Amino acid sequence: MPTSAGTLAKGALKPRALESLAFYLGAHGIDPAPSEHEIDARLAQEASEEKESLLLALHDLETKRDQARRERPEAETLWARIRKESGDTAPPYFHAAVMAVFAFFALALDTLFLAPTMDILNVANPVLQYFAASGVAAVSTALFDLAGVTYMDARDSIPKRVIAVAAGVIVALCLTVWGLLRGYEFRFAAGLAGNPLGQFLGAHPLLSACFYVFITLATPLVGAAALLYGWTEFSRARIWRQTRKRFEILRADEIRLTREVETEKERLAHFDQRKDAKCREWTAIFRQFYERGQRNGARKETLWSVIRKTALGGLLATPFAFLVPFAWFPAQLAVPIIPVLACFIYFNHRRHHPSHERYLKAEATRFAVIPDAPAPPTLPALSQHLLPKED
Repeated sequence: MPTSAGTLAKGALKPRALESLAFYLGAHGIDPAPSEHEIDARLAQEASEEKESLLLALHDLETKRDQARRERPEAETLWARIRKESGDTAPPYFHAAVMAVFAFFALALDTLFLAPTMDILNVANPVLQYFAASGVAAVSTALFDLAGVTYMDARDSIPKRVIAVAAGVIVALCLTVWGLLRGYEFRFAAGLAGNPLGQFLGAHPLLSACFYVFITLATPLVGAAALLYGWTEFSRARIWRQTRKRFEILRADEIRLTREVETEKERLAHFDQRKDAKCREWTAIFRQFYERGQRNGARKETLWSVIRKTALGGLLATPFAFLVPFAWFPAQLAVPIIPVLACFIYFNHRRHHPSHERYLKAEATRFAVIPDAPAPPTLPALSQHLLPKED
């Protein structure tokens, strides 16, 4: 039969295993002192590990709470400033979306204006003209936008602002020259084709030059301004929401973590009491089942039970014997002998060497016989005593 050595060290201490072990030791008259010491040591080890995990959890919570306390004032100050600038209502994303649409239409319009002039750059295919025109429009808009962003970011740096203004002026001059070239190119093409537009452009050169400079310069400027304004509105709305969310999260985390820290401290304060109560409970369970083992013991499984289980196992294994491809029929009949022998060896070994749990299940039951209750005593009959009549 299995002994108690190392039984509690194989895994976590469980009440059922403790009851079975105590019953087994009591039925065999084994001294319970070593097992009780082992139980106390195992409970002390589990208590130490659990207390260490609680201390680590408490330290982690305190670290998170202190971090939230450090970050909350900064987040609160930033949120107060953003709320003062943008108000208590979240800025909408609608303005940014509208500006993005305006910028897209400005780029599309500039592309339509520039596509016919791509002949100057030796681009004759209409599809390639639109593709090249969209690239030129995007580059012009991006240059203006970059100049505007650089100027807005350089609030405390005058040289950076000067560079941004100079870059914008250079781009504007380049587009002005490009507009003049477009006007001359249109007038030349119209003159070759005999179009009256050529005569009109030749008669009013200053007006045509101003018009082509305007459409060449205005569309990228409008697109860059729309993109810059839309991005500013989008950033303001996003920063407002992110700042508020961060402040609310830090404030809620500080309250929650403070509460969790207090809860963990209370658990640690009552930890030793709970573990002492648990140790007393498990000791009482061990002694109770130890006395039951001494008093009742267990019945050994009979050989007939082993034979019955073996026969049942053999019957269940017999149909599988005919699936074995033996050419000789008696060999097929001998196949069930193998599982029958295996079942008999297994069940017979378990009958002589039961586990602690099976040993507890085989506890000998003793019925308490209560004697019949005695009949209640019969009371004597009461005699009547009459008072004499008065004269």
